[in-house]
Amino acid sequence: MSYDASSLRGYLQRIDATAPTIQGAAAAMMKHYDKSPLVAVNCWRDMLVQARSDQFLPLLYVANEVLQNSKRNRGNKFLEAFSPVLGQSLIYVCGKAPPSIVESIRRTVKIWAERRVFSIRYVNDLIKGLEPYRSKTIGGGRTRTSSTSRSSSSNSSSTAG
Repeated sequence: MSYDASSLRGYLQRIDATAPTIQGAAAAMMKHYDKSPLVAVNCWRDMLVQARSDQFLPLLYVANEVLQNSKRNRGNKFLEAFSPVLGQSLIYVCGKAPPSIVESIRRTVKIWAERRVFSIRYVNDLIKGLEPYRSKTIGGGRTRTSSTSRSSSSNSSSTAG
């Protein structure tokens, strides 16, 4: 078996919000566990950068599936491979994603703490990095704020749309 990423890349490029494509891509990543988890994670990150906005969450769910299954059944190789790139990857997605996706990302990250996939400290750092993007959804409205400007969480954005 070749440990190049071409087959995995194909799975990730075809990802959509259906369980079969998410599970198939996760299984393709898991094949890299023993020999090349870094290759698989780098491929995932590269595909995330090239992804359409409707692929952001499915790609995150692939990572979630890999992380949880890896931790539960095999060990920490994927946790170690994802750790250095996960924070920046999530921030990248939140900067490009609609507000509803930002909240879905936060929920997924919180699950990693609840299920002890990552340490509470690491998860809190990830969540802290997402807070500036969360202001888009405060109050349930669809306010638009720049991720680099206001990150205040006041509820003064109650305009009728």
